[in-house]
Amino acid sequence: MRTVTFVGPRELRFDDVEDPSIVDPTDALVRPISATTCDLDQWTIQEKVPLSMMAPFQIGHECVARVIEVGSECTLNVGDVVSVAWHIACGTCERCKAGLPANCKKHSGSQYGLPLRGLWGSTFSELIRVPYASYNCLTLPGTVDPIHLASLSDNLALGWETTIATCHKEGLTNPEIAVFGGTGSIGLYVAQVAAALAGGRVVFYDDDLVRLAVAEKVGAEVRDINGPIDNHYDIAVDATCDPEKLRKALVSVRPEGWVNSVGIYFADVEIPMLSLYQRGVNFHNGKGHARPCMDPIVEAVATGTIKPELVTSGVYDWEQIPEILTGENPGHKPIFTLPDA
Repeated sequence: MRTVTFVGPRELRFDDVEDPSIVDPTDALVRPISATTCDLDQWTIQEKVPLSMMAPFQIGHECVARVIEVGSECTLNVGDVVSVAWHIACGTCERCKAGLPANCKKHSGSQYGLPLRGLWGSTFSELIRVPYASYNCLTLPGTVDPIHLASLSDNLALGWETTIATCHKEGLTNPEIAVFGGTGSIGLYVAQVAAALAGGRVVFYDDDLVRLAVAEKVGAEVRDINGPIDNHYDIAVDATCDPEKLRKALVSVRPEGWVNSVGIYFADVEIPMLSLYQRGVNFHNGKGHARPCMDPIVEAVATGTIKPELVTSGVYDWEQIPEILTGENPGHKPIFTLPDA
């Protein structure tokens, strides 16, 4: 089969590699229907983050796929269309059962598309082995368009985790939510999910005119992130990967408010500890726990409450992956489709 390899900054290629096979009885083999980039993938390709030292490696960890083959203990059916969670998780350990599969006790740190804690392939491959497939895959209803759900396995799921899950935990029914964009699609998905499901007001801060227009389309008020920032939000989501903009998110919430950061900071940053202390701010940073958040998102998409196609920046053929992703303007959420053989 062919897979996409990250060779170095702005360099991708198709490589021929051995087909994966069923190894464990809980495995499934799936063939992508649509796949897309996480914001981290694009930043890696554009050398905005220091991952080139790990090259070459298979890149990509977001897709919707069709089940081709299943192990003897897998409950999926051949032909099912599934979203494949980006992380490798057993689904049975105490962390997985607590809704923390990205830190699965058996496989914490393992994922598709990066050579971390094993080689698991990537979602820009013509065939993918999915371990613990009954847990890591969510079967999609036939009523939804699988193309635009390519990001359900990571970035779109973050919309639920960073806003709605916090609202439920804190009993917030009419929240004020600020989303600080900047990495690409994550902030837009967060704004869309919050605007559709949180029941309150959502303000999206960014300095990119395209993303600001999309945020407005999905139901958020939009503001220039370089202008004044309010300081009364119940929840703020940092999707900037910018230390100065992170600071703005941290000081934007009310006393005892919540700041959820999905940005990956590869170097230490200064944070306003005294201000956080005085206001009792709750700050969380870490990998997204996609699998438990995928189900409620699909339900909202099925009812038309969430329209992920509004965030899609373009749909392209599979053969265009290297050309588009190494170009000057790949878009904040390009989706690539593989013929459904």
